[in-house]
Amino acid sequence: MTIFINDQPTDFDPPPTIVDIFEKLQISDLQGIALAINDEVVKKADWQQITLNQNDRLMLIRATQGG
Repeated sequence: MTIFINDQPTDFDPPPTIVDIFEKLQISDLQGIALAINDEVVKKADWQQITLNQNDRLMLIRATQGG
């Protein structure tokens, strides 16, 4: 199945959870990360229980400091 992560197609089998996505992307520090699925923001408290579907579109944003 294909999930689009920041507009990049990524294949998964079986259907991934959000935790699976972070593991595949090697993201362990979740501080400052915001997530939207199909243009809807998902609360961090809900990340553990969501399984994604074919052609879902994930937008991952990491807050950074700068000046």
